[in-house]
Amino acid sequence: ALTMVNQRLTELDQATEERFVIVVIPSDGQDIDHLNKNIKKYGLKIDLVCEITGEKPLLDHLKKIKPVLYLSTNPQNVKEAIIAGYGAATMFQRHYHEPSDEVLRVAFDGDGVLFSDESERVYKDRGLQSFKLNERDREDNPLGQGPLSEFFRALVHLQKKFGQQTCPIRTYLVTSRGTSSPGLRVLKTLQNDNLEIDEAFFLCGTYKGPVLKAIKPHIFFDDQIPHVDGALQNGVIGAHVPYGVRNE
Repeated sequence: ALTMVNQRLTELDQATEERFVIVVIPSDGQDIDHLNKNIKKYGLKIDLVCEITGEKPLLDHLKKIKPVLYLSTNPQNVKEAIIAGYGAATMFQRHYHEPSDEVLRVAFDGDGVLFSDESERVYKDRGLQSFKLNERDREDNPLGQGPLSEFFRALVHLQKKFGQQTCPIRTYLVTSRGTSSPGLRVLKTLQNDNLEIDEAFFLCGTYKGPVLKAIKPHIFFDDQIPHVDGALQNGVIGAHVPYGVRNE
């Protein structure tokens, strides 16, 4: 799907330099030659393969690459990346349903992913009713940016290049927030930042798995492991963002 979007961008503008750049950073000690053979075998479009060594650890590679999104099956590496200020998430090796290669679909949770965890802290410290009152009183105050906000901004930027009719990228918000002030604060935050989400699901604390199964995103990001597990159980790639009060 990423390759498809890159091809569409080139068709749109032959001179464009705006596209997905995919870099593979193998784990320390991984056979680089074997990895390269697998990349060729499966026809993957990889721009660069780096190598972690004692002289050049992971964070040195990230400082050079400056990724908007870093994915790994190593939770410690992901935590280090987030602490260093990069958008990052932990992936899990499971059996997944085959997603579309005609449209890139990316789904996000809200608090602790697209937005900061400021409201989650109110919920944890003072309970649900205090959370609802806080969101009502601060409905017009935009939420702070979360760890994946820059990745989301990059997707929105590419969407605007395509226009609505032919865009091969769709974004989804799948949040436990309700549709009253908690939901309105999210929508007003996006509007304030001049960002648009294609579809938003406000689930009022209910199970996210069936919605994700219906959407069939290529990947879903959440800061809570139970919601990631719900995605995995429904054949969706769930990635854990170890950020904020839910992961302390």
